[in-house]
Formats: sequence, C-alpha cells, structure tokens
Amino acid sequence: MASDAGNPAKKTKDEEEKPTNFLDALPREVAVGIISRLPIRSLIQSRFVCKFWRELSCDPHLVNLHLCRVLKSNNPCFIFHCDVPIKNHLYFVESLNQKEDVDGSIKLEKLRRIDAPFSDSVPEFNVIGSCNGIICLEDSLFEEALYLYNPFTQDYAKLPKSRVFEDQVVMYGFGFHPVTNEYKVIKIAFYPSTLDMNAALSFRRFARQRNAKSDVQIFTLGSDRWRSIGSTPFVFQRRSSPVLLNGRLHWTTVYDSYNGRPDRLIVSLDIADEKFREIPGPELNHRMSRQNYHLAVLVENLCVAVPMASVSGTLDVWVMKEYNRKESWVKEMKIPIYTPSLKTREYSRSYGIWRNVLVGKVVRVVCLLSNGDILLEYKGGLLVSYNQDTGMFRDITFPGLPNPCKLIVHVGTLNRVMAPSEILTQPTLA
Repeated sequence: MASDAGNPAKKTKDEEEKPTNFLDALPREVAVGIISRLPIRSLIQSRFVCKFWRELSCDPHLVNLHLCRVLKSNNPCFIFHCDVPIKNHLYFVESLNQKEDVDGSIKLEKLRRIDAPFSDSVPEFNVIGSCNGIICLEDSLFEEALYLYNPFTQDYAKLPKSRVFEDQVVMYGFGFHPVTNEYKVIKIAFYPSTLDMNAALSFRRFARQRNAKSDVQIFTLGSDRWRSIGSTPFVFQRRSSPVLLNGRLHWTTVYDSYNGRPDRLIVSLDIADEKFREIPGPELNHRMSRQNYHLAVLVENLCVAVPMASVSGTLDVWVMKEYNRKESWVKEMKIPIYTPSLKTREYSRSYGIWRNVLVGKVVRVVCLLSNGDILLEYKGGLLVSYNQDTGMFRDITFPGLPNPCKLIVHVGTLNRVMAPSEILTQPTLA
C-alpha cells in the first residue's frame, strides 16, 4: 500500500471555508468601518490583497462612509494640473505633512504622478472642477470633449457632445447636490445673435453687446444627453472658476455699467432646481464693489477676497457667517502683501511685473488647512500658507513639480463615475 506521508492532506470543507484574514471573520459592517478609516492610497492598494477586500471596496456603504469621513476631516489632498508642452500631466499629494526646512519653507511629501487611461487621446486639457473625488476635464484641443474622471479608481466617462454656437464663448461648472444626490455639469455659452459681430472682441466687450445671447445647458451624470434650461441675464467672470457650497455653484459677474449693472454681483445656480439667484454681497464702497474680487469657501462659509491695491495693499477676506443673509457678512482678516521666494530667474522677472502692477490681484485664497492656516496661491502656482494668529507666511515647495501648475483642492474617494459608455454616444440636446 502506498504511503500518504509525502502527499499533502486534503482540506476539509470547514478548512476551505475558514477566513483567510481577520477582516473575513468580522461582521461586514465592522469590516467596512475599519477599512473606511484608511487613506485613499492605502484603500486602493487594499483592493489587491484578496478577493474579499476587492469586493468590499465596491460596497456602496464603504464608498459613502469613506467619503463622509474624508469631508469631515478637513484634510484634502491636492492635485496639480501642469500645463507642460506637448502633454499635460496631473500630480497629487495625499496630505500636507508639514516639515519645516532650514530656510523656513515647508517640505511636503513626495509628489505622485497620475496617468489617466485616456491621456494618449487627450494630451492637453483644462480642469473644470473637482467634487467628491470626481474631476471634470475639458479637452483643450478638441472642442466640446468633456470627461468625468476619478484619478484614484481610474474610472471615467466621456460625455456626449452638447449644442455648439458659432463664435461662442463658453464657461463650465461642475457640482453635486446632497438632497437630490445628483452630479451635474453646467455649460454656459455666450454667442452673438448676428454673424457680423467681430469674433476677435475681448470677452468683456463681447458680453456687453446688447445683441449677445446666452444658452445654459446641463448634463446630469447617469443621463444620456444635455438639456437646455434657457438663457441667463448674467455675464460671469471668465477667469475665475465657480465655487460649490450648499449644493449651489457661485460665480461673480463682470463689471457691466453698459447694461445697467454698475457693481459686480455674486450669483448662484442651485443644482437641484437649476435656478439662478443673486446672493447678497458684503457692504463694500462703490469703488471696492468694482474690484476684481474672487470667491472662496472657508469652513463651509462663502467668502469674498477683495484686493485693496489702491488703499492698503492688503487682501481683505469677508466671510458670510449665515448663508444668503446679507447682515452676516464679516471682514474676518486682512492679509498683508507678501512676496513668495522665487526659485527661478524667469519666475522672478515675470512675477515682479505682476506684483508691481496688480499687487493683491495675483493672490488667490484657496482653502483652510487642517492646522488652521490659510492656503494662498500666487501667480505661477506659487503656494504659501498664512497664519492669522502670528501673521507669518511660509512658502510651500514641491520638489520635482513642473511649472507652471494650477492647484485643485480634491478629496480622494472611491466614488465611481456611474455613466455607462453605451449610453453616452448620442450628441443630442433636449
């Protein structure tokens, strides 16, 4: 009789069903709670540990729980859109692990490059916005090509084409409404009503023409086409991206005395009911109300940053403590003039011109960091943190980051772009 000493014993049914790791042995709700505390990069890596972990990463409860934790942590990651020649690139840092260098600057964790699965077909693009882990991108070479993309899960969808007008000037917005649970892309097209209008006119001059028209189109994630909701009486500042708060996108309008609007306004678009509404701004004097101020969100409050170039040279930051209530505007801080340390002679030369001419207009309030500092972005993508209590500025450097770059505040999530490619092929407009 042959011996079984050299042969491995067959596994019993109980042994085959025995959990392979401790998470398998836990109730699913407990396992989801544990994994939801992982940072996004670790969460993505966990999908390759075993089949159970991969299935768990697709659990809608885990996706939502992780998103809630990330949003409450006030510790976003940052994505950099680097507009380098021939081909654009995206980089990210997962968190701001601040380590002070000998020169007082802040050294951060290593940059990591993001390779989009569609990068070969879209070498150059613009970033429209980021919301709950999903980025909206526009192909800058081929008009009307838009993508929704999660850079961590590599999930993406190409949107159908929208209606195009001759000589149109377009701006976009992207956002989410927590009540309807819908993601929407907004396209606002301004175009001439007559074909003899000079297409070379600047945007501001073009928008002031009485015969200029507009068309607002909306794409809802999960649908198969764009919808037109009509026109808008407002002309928005083209260079600044809208900010998302309370399920509404917010823009500032251009200074337009030609059409009876002597002051710049704050206008919102509710993503749920798709209506434009004016938002009361802070009490600024007549001259200040025409300044090139920009919007930001700090601690879930709408903010207005006003450059005081002709007065004190500071950047005054107003905060709306109670949304949509004019009396709740408070001037929270006055950020002094600061010149970041410039790493190259070329930057020094170009920045010097902008600094002397525009002063405060070259700085943008980005967000509030987890340590309470205000993150500022200067011309050319130079980043600085500002401490309100001490009045100290600190330069933030990213070794190896190509210049120039645009900063996008992002949250790393497992959110999927739920838009099957087979229904995103009809270039129709309802």
